Amino acid sequence: MRTHLLLPLLLMMPIQAEALELTGRYGYAGEWAVTARLTEAEAAGSRRKRDFAGPVILKHLALCGPGEVAEKSGSLNLRRDGQRYAAMLTIGAESCAVTGTLAEDGVAFADCGRAGKIPLRLWLK
Repeated sequence: MRTHLLLPLLLMMPIQAEALELTGRYGYAGEWAVTARLTEAEAAGSRRKRDFAGPVILKHLALCGPGEVAEKSGSLNLRRDGQRYAAMLTIGAESCAVTGTLAEDGVAFADCGRAGKIPLRLWLK
């Protein structure tokens, strides 16, 4: 097969989107373990900024009181620029906007509207 015939075939092959695996802690005492596996979404604008989206799971690490749940699930939309990120965390009817650094010691405060500003640490798995 000639090289000029191979190029169109290569261009038609789907490009594998990058997955971003995150872990972290959420809450005033870090009482929620966070795990998320996000896939790369089509990003508009800068080549350095990359958009990711996917499901997120929060598991309660402490004893649950009456009426509390041990696990919550939702979605995480994240725009990454190197180690910096801007994200929207949605759990049920609650949405929290946050900007921070993907680092185990990087504490950011998620603005969750009526619930206030809640500490969130996210880092790469």
